[in-house]
Amino acid sequence: MTSIRIEYRSDADFHILSVRDDGAGISEEDSRRIFDLFQRRVKAGQRSVEGTGLGLAIVREVAEKHGGGVWVETDPRGTTFNISLSKRL
Repeated sequence: MTSIRIEYRSDADFHILSVRDDGAGISEEDSRRIFDLFQRRVKAGQRSVEGTGLGLAIVREVAEKHGGGVWVETDPRGTTFNISLSKRL
């Protein structure tokens, strides 16, 4: 990974924050479960898994409590994490 891009946009209903990197990406299988509690991913070459697997689950919970959501988009050029928060609260 060599770069990270942070973008903010807004529409009539939501504030949306996106963070994109140019890393290896996330598999489709992992992208379906990474927001679940205690999910951790072993990276290539790692002997053990680091962390508790709470960070993205907390992000999802906060977004949902604020009328929004969180989702990930990945392709061969990198991964984008998006969070939306409602303007209507």
